[in-house]
Amino acid sequence: MIKSIVCFISIISFSFAIDNDGDSLVMEGVRSFYNYEFDKSIDILNEARLQYPDHPGVHFIWSSSKYYISQGIDPVHATYDTLDKVLNQIEPIYKRFIEKEPSNNEYKLYLGSTRGLKARSSLGNKDWISVLVEAYRGFSVIEKVAEEDPELIDAQLPIGIVEYYASVSNIFIRWAVNLYGLESSKEMALEKIANAAKNSKWAWIEASGIISFIYLWLEDMPHEAIPYARRLSNEFPNNFYFNILYLESLIKTNMIADARSLTKQLDKKFEPLTRRQKDWYGPYLDYEKALLLFYENNYLKALPLIDEAIDNYSGELDIILGNLFLLKAKALDIQGNRSEAVKYYNKCVDLNNFSSAIEESDKYLSVPYKGKRISE
Repeated sequence: MIKSIVCFISIISFSFAIDNDGDSLVMEGVRSFYNYEFDKSIDILNEARLQYPDHPGVHFIWSSSKYYISQGIDPVHATYDTLDKVLNQIEPIYKRFIEKEPSNNEYKLYLGSTRGLKARSSLGNKDWISVLVEAYRGFSVIEKVAEEDPELIDAQLPIGIVEYYASVSNIFIRWAVNLYGLESSKEMALEKIANAAKNSKWAWIEASGIISFIYLWLEDMPHEAIPYARRLSNEFPNNFYFNILYLESLIKTNMIADARSLTKQLDKKFEPLTRRQKDWYGPYLDYEKALLLFYENNYLKALPLIDEAIDNYSGELDIILGNLFLLKAKALDIQGNRSEAVKYYNKCVDLNNFSSAIEESDKYLSVPYKGKRISE
């Protein structure tokens, strides 16, 4: 549960509110990063840091890129070492910026984001007290920025995420969030995230990924995810994760022919991935292939893929793992193997995450799943 909290609060937002010198160069680095052109991205961002050292976002974006590139190539412990190193470099920079320009909310926003990202490092080291302290230090800065400048979409994105988290959490969390003066309305939270995805010049990338994730795996509203996931896939064709989001939305909206086509493309795009990326995304792709077979009513072929994905799962969050347990249970139910189906419904429920798979599994613990999907 703590891992879920931190991943919501310490969200990375490659975004700026107003035009700054160097925006075009920084955006070139951002686009290269999201399209998996990692060496090119770092070269561009290194150049941008030298040419535009006062740019509000360049240092945070550079540090975030370093961390996520490390995630794709290094052992897990090494990624947190990288994160610690780069965040320790940039936090003093933002402190100096704010001392020089105390009214600049963009600098404050990125200081808060830097502190929030430190919570992920503490999470990796299982330093739970530091996790909560750093998450609080980061969010308190961002919340103040949002209060002072409600038109700053960059600040509204993490605010919307925290409000969404509160809306799906227990009454104590909702009470704590309300003390901050924030809402715990799911509808208003989603509206803020969607606004960033639709209307922000910069934040739309991260916001689109977040709202696609929410609609697909937390709210079970795949039709709502389609436009966001499609745009991400079109803009960043080499980004495997964005294409996974799009593939999930295609399958769950019964766009089976398009899903088959995209699956073939992803088989080709899988080969150039790093070994770490393959370890991470291989089970995701197997899950999507199994889901597609399930929607085509081919349950026997789906089950071996599900088992392989479960055995090799190494994702940071267990949302897709829960969907794998649910998918296997439903396939077993259809085949009349009720006792094994119940076992996997319980495995899903025991994850106790925010996914819609939990509620669905709980439902089918009482009543066996018998439905069929209609394929094209």
